[in-house]
Amino acid sequence: MSLFDRYILRDMLLPALAGTLVFVGVVMANVIAQSSEQIFALQTPPRVMIEWLLYRSPLMIVFGLPVGAMLGANLTVMRLGRDNEIVPFRLGGLSLRRFMRPFVVFGLLTTLLSVLVSEFLAPPALARADQLLAESILRQPDQVVKANRTFTTEGQAFCHVGEVNLAAAEMTFVLIYRFADGMPVEALAATRARLVDGAWQLEAGQHSTFDAQGQLVDTIPFEKRPVEFADNLVSLWEEDRSAEQTTLREGLERLRLYRASGDSLGAANQTYHNHLKIALPLSALIFVLLAAPLSLRFARPQSSPMTGILLTIVVVFFANGTINWAKVVALSGSGAWLSPEVAAWLHVVVFGALAIGLVASADR
Repeated sequence: MSLFDRYILRDMLLPALAGTLVFVGVVMANVIAQSSEQIFALQTPPRVMIEWLLYRSPLMIVFGLPVGAMLGANLTVMRLGRDNEIVPFRLGGLSLRRFMRPFVVFGLLTTLLSVLVSEFLAPPALARADQLLAESILRQPDQVVKANRTFTTEGQAFCHVGEVNLAAAEMTFVLIYRFADGMPVEALAATRARLVDGAWQLEAGQHSTFDAQGQLVDTIPFEKRPVEFADNLVSLWEEDRSAEQTTLREGLERLRLYRASGDSLGAANQTYHNHLKIALPLSALIFVLLAAPLSLRFARPQSSPMTGILLTIVVVFFANGTINWAKVVALSGSGAWLSPEVAAWLHVVVFGALAIGLVASADR
């Protein structure tokens, strides 16, 4: 790595770190403001709130790193212009593409750091934050019973469960209809179902069969009867954690289970977050690539550092709007023309194309 690269990288580090910390601080203040009514109503101890915010900070850092990286790049380029260092570089034959090299390295390193935080720090920290909230703020244990679950499973079967006890891996009031060509073939009704040695078993129920016209033929009671649900279905119900609380590997497994259970809405939501886990860290690289040529257009001896800050705010504003708009469209049921995959990557494509266009036009 050349002296020039080290010089630029060192110059970007401090403002990028400061920008990330400021962003995290602003988000924390916003969270406290939004939750202030609940905080006072529940008489939450200050120590608990501080711990809760600290455990949520890794997720805030994931969102803050692209902002900090862009701010660092913007302020560095603005300082180079203010100190008249850009002109000697260009007169010495330094092309814009060569000038961009340390910015690319910085963006890649920030992206890597964001991935590591997102995969290894954020999931356990967020899980601990929720546990702390339940134990110390809400004063109640984790919810282990879910009521009135309706879903489809493999083999054209429709299932309804009165209650699901996650801790005991047990269901009560189970009703299963199996179909063939849209007509009922058999029905199983049981008082409860239990997971025994990895397999589901219905207990205290009855088995009904139907003819080709869907008319009831026979009903036979049973004490115990094995039954197949979608692969490891109980683990899907146990996943009450938000998508941010899971690693990418866990997210892919949850997506498989959503698809196996026929939950298209859950599958779409999980698909979006799986792709966002890669697209969001990559935003750091995209923002840095955009920041350098954009700031060069405003870098003058009389320029102010505030210009770099304003450029960062404007880009982040539009990027955040793009992310939120794409998510709403893709996951609200109106996403026939915008898939979850496209929605997760849209801001990367849009601002990446803008960065490439600026670099190409500035280097002519």
